[in-house]
Amino acid sequence: MLKPVPIRPVLSVTELYTLYYFHHNSGYRFAGESHDFWEIIYVDKGMASGLNGPEPYTLEKGQVIFHHPNVFHNFRTGGPTEAADGCEECDIIVVSFNGELEMLEQFRDHIFTLDMQERHLFKAMLQEARRMYDKPFGKNLVYCKEDPSAGEHLPGAGQMIRNLLEQLLISLYRKQQECPSQVQALPMQSLGTEYQIVRQIILYLDQNIYRNITFTDVSEHFSMSETQLKKLFREVTGYSVMQYYRKSVVDRIEYHIRQMDKNFTELSELFHFSSIHYFSKFYKRETGHTLREYQKNSQKS
Repeated sequence: MLKPVPIRPVLSVTELYTLYYFHHNSGYRFAGESHDFWEIIYVDKGMASGLNGPEPYTLEKGQVIFHHPNVFHNFRTGGPTEAADGCEECDIIVVSFNGELEMLEQFRDHIFTLDMQERHLFKAMLQEARRMYDKPFGKNLVYCKEDPSAGEHLPGAGQMIRNLLEQLLISLYRKQQECPSQVQALPMQSLGTEYQIVRQIILYLDQNIYRNITFTDVSEHFSMSETQLKKLFREVTGYSVMQYYRKSVVDRIEYHIRQMDKNFTELSELFHFSSIHYFSKFYKRETGHTLREYQKNSQKS
């Protein structure tokens, strides 16, 4: 009598957030963001560059990079140096998702060059995404803001995207093990001076996320005038220094709330706020909602 062979998944995609195909004109810049899910950027045409956390990256046609959850990242067309910036148009595919994906931790700060089969997987995902609804809902092909629970126009389209994405992830995992020449660690280019400095600034901000530092602290640490620091950081990241820092602090606060490892008073002390009042006021100003509201919503999800 035959006995079944058990299937033991090495990873599982359970949620889709976005699937975009963008055409960007030369000179385009996306200021940046961080979020609590995974994201892939694939360059279908041209060249793109940006920051993945503190590390700069450059993607050429046929290459992908993974943005890990809660890691700041930004994007611009062209290469990393001023001479290359904005010199060409760029087409990219963006896929964001979540699931049981511990295996992807080893993709951190690596760029993959796709083979033809892996490129076809991206094209197949796009084809399925265009079948999700009977009418397109903006540029995000897998999510309808007006009605997130809208049914699929073609049954199984979402499952097909998930299956194709899981195939791609497994293929890249194998490539990292078997074909290291097609996987490059960051940084993979000769960095311009501005990127080197901004990288060090971001590392400094991340290392001092619990200290409640000021813009003057940063300026003095790097022996730069406040005007010079402000201009350099915004040109590379699209953010002011303190906008980036406050966003990072909020992300870390929300991480602790989700982990339920500290109460609000303990968090206030951890982040060196003078009182729970100022801590709550800071969070409300930065997010538009209260600590209690975020806590309640995070427990529901």
